[in-house]
Amino acid sequence: MIDQTLRDALLAVSPASLARALARRGVRAHAFSGLEVRASTPVAGPAHTLRLIPARDEAAGDLASAIGRVPEGAVLVIDAAGGGGPLPFGPILAAGLARAGVAGLVTDAGVPDDLALPAWGRDLGRNPGSVGLALAGAGDAIACAGAAVHPGDIVVAGPDGAVVVPAAIAEAVALEAVEQQRLDLWLLREAERGAGLAALLPPDAETRARFEAETKTV
Repeated sequence: MIDQTLRDALLAVSPASLARALARRGVRAHAFSGLEVRASTPVAGPAHTLRLIPARDEAAGDLASAIGRVPEGAVLVIDAAGGGGPLPFGPILAAGLARAGVAGLVTDAGVPDDLALPAWGRDLGRNPGSVGLALAGAGDAIACAGAAVHPGDIVVAGPDGAVVVPAAIAEAVALEAVEQQRLDLWLLREAERGAGLAALLPPDAETRARFEAETKTV
């Protein structure tokens, strides 16, 4: 599990604000793309990774045991080869994850909308799939929905998307995203008051100076 203070800071901002902070730092492949929210509760936790591949006739790894080893507070990230077919464990094992205190699930596989834990995945109805998936690895660096995920990275997911944050810079990124979100809210209010968009997008030096002066805390 991650420090509660860091978790609260990450959940205080949107994944979009975190993504902008990561992009400014030159961190690529940080956003999960094309996934749909299957439950809207925001989550933040260290990534625990599994890799699934299309099943052949060989003996597959023990997926149930791998699922059982996901630690409390983690976000399970499953690379399912990007096909969008259904995950092979379904609602029963998802309920087991929830009972074990797993924070959430992010995957490029199809997931139903009635899972017992927060989940981000493909719409199962769009690609029901006929090829089964088999466990090929656990605890490795993976690719999932365009994001590069290393074990121990921090996954932050909410109603407007999901991102992965390298653990070494998570605190700095969270603080930067908080400031970015404060600025974005102030700019929105300025736009609603009729301020010229040319000075707001992006904010020029005078606009930034006004923001700092009006939001400065004593």
